[in-house]
Amino acid sequence: VLTHIPSMIQVSGVDTAQINFSESVAGGDLIDKLLEDGAPVLDCAGGLMVEHPLVKEHIVGIDGTEDSVMGLSKDLVITLLKELKEKLSEVSIEES
Repeated sequence: VLTHIPSMIQVSGVDTAQINFSESVAGGDLIDKLLEDGAPVLDCAGGLMVEHPLVKEHIVGIDGTEDSVMGLSKDLVITLLKELKEKLSEVSIEES
């Protein structure tokens, strides 16, 4: 949700992403390897670091964007900013 405070006009959107892992991740020792590597797994959402090389080797694909998996879709933010700008211009036209 983006809110233009002076007018209280809001826009909102939802972005989803799905990570598809290979079967190798289920039977492996990925977590132990990440901990041995000193990966900051406790500093990221769900302890999942899709950008880490040890994790990447188990990813078959991502439906969505990597930044969405990390917590904030840049594409969604840009879309919402454009939508908010459009709504604000409509209000200023109506007030004129």
